[in-house]
Amino acid sequence: MIIRKKRFAFNLLIFSFSILTAQSLSLNDYLTGWLENDRELKTAAISLENAELANEKSLIQNGFDITLSSGTMTFRTVNGTGIFSANPNVKATLPSTRNLSLIAGTDITISSETKIENASLSAEIDLIDKDKEKRELTEKKSLRAVFEAKRQIEAKAQSSEKNFYTEIKSLLKSSDSIASAKNSLYSDKISFEKIKAQGFAETSSNYRLAEMKVRNDLHSIETSERSLNHNFELFLLKCGLKEKIVSYEDFLILIKNEISEQQILTFDDFKKENYKQLENALWNQSINSLSRNSDKNYSLKGNAGYTFNNTNTKGTDGKASDSLDAKVTSSILGMNLSAGVSLPINPNAAPAFTAGISFSPNTLKLQKLNEKSKLLDEKSEELSIESVLYNYNIAAADKKQTAEDLKWTMSTIEENLLMYTKTESDMKYYFDRGIITESEYLSAKTNKEKYEIEKTLNLLDIIISNCDTQSLFYSDN
Repeated sequence: MIIRKKRFAFNLLIFSFSILTAQSLSLNDYLTGWLENDRELKTAAISLENAELANEKSLIQNGFDITLSSGTMTFRTVNGTGIFSANPNVKATLPSTRNLSLIAGTDITISSETKIENASLSAEIDLIDKDKEKRELTEKKSLRAVFEAKRQIEAKAQSSEKNFYTEIKSLLKSSDSIASAKNSLYSDKISFEKIKAQGFAETSSNYRLAEMKVRNDLHSIETSERSLNHNFELFLLKCGLKEKIVSYEDFLILIKNEISEQQILTFDDFKKENYKQLENALWNQSINSLSRNSDKNYSLKGNAGYTFNNTNTKGTDGKASDSLDAKVTSSILGMNLSAGVSLPINPNAAPAFTAGISFSPNTLKLQKLNEKSKLLDEKSEELSIESVLYNYNIAAADKKQTAEDLKWTMSTIEENLLMYTKTESDMKYYFDRGIITESEYLSAKTNKEKYEIEKTLNLLDIIISNCDTQSLFYSDN
């Protein structure tokens, strides 16, 4: 089965082995069943749903908001008369527009008559939008979480596929060991036949020793075959097969037929910017830089509005006047500054001015230390990227050498397989004509089968190596 760079489609088809026959199963069917039964892959899918929900929550929390409030409600009695007072208000905020807020509120008193004072309408906006970067930071982190969850599914699928082929490799290595054990058996049988031909008595030590070697070989092979069949049944269960509808021998034939030669992937087959360690380091540098820029040590906010019956702007007759209001607040270098004015509509009323200032030396000191800390963080991130680039070059060289080793191993195996295939053909010719014993022929046949398995094992090593290489890079999607 040819490995594709873009191997995984995460909308897996519904897979049911119960309606399939052994003849209809392909290696891809086994892989699909394996992925369908991977619990970690299912958990990753749930994590993606949670990340998408968290992103929706973030959009709500950072989007248009409206708050209705009753304010503090008070009920008391004076001379037997009940008095109810409250200061209800409503506030609508649009963070994306410089934290624009529209605010309406009033003071209301209800007793024998209803009295409304200080009813106001105002608009508030950041003249310097110091929260813009923070909003952008929150949005990017939220989207990144969804992105990471999707990548996690891909990573789990890649890891699961590697485990699938690693388990097949383990089964084939058992077959390879059994083939080696059979070679020992045939060699010991040949020696045993020579003992018999030399006329040794059955009670002699030479005869008994040779016979015990053959018996031990048979027992060892039988034990290994039972263990192999047990592991194969477990493999089928992991693929979703509740019943053993295919023998290991048929599965082995399937493996040899479907696993073919393919390209050995190296770093040259992927974009450098998709290297996971590098992409993550660059992302961290970008998001941390945005976080540092969002940490402003200054602000400037403006507020304008209209107040009905403003008790701060009373006329000479003592009545509260409507007023136009404006206020500016600022913070910088540890200082908080504010200035405001209320201009009465009633010409007999005097305007009201407000001002305020506060200063915290420690705040200024902390701001300076934070700036130094930011510079150190920047240097640390740059060093991290340099380290990743160094690791990239080392890993690239290592993968290139691994590819060369796999090619060399395959070349050697193919040469040996060609030799043992010819030897098996010659030995069969001699055996059919009674020139050699059955054990001698079976030994040659087993050597051929052993190198067929070795070739398949090498192809599996290539697949697993490709899985490892793919896992180091993010896909373009």
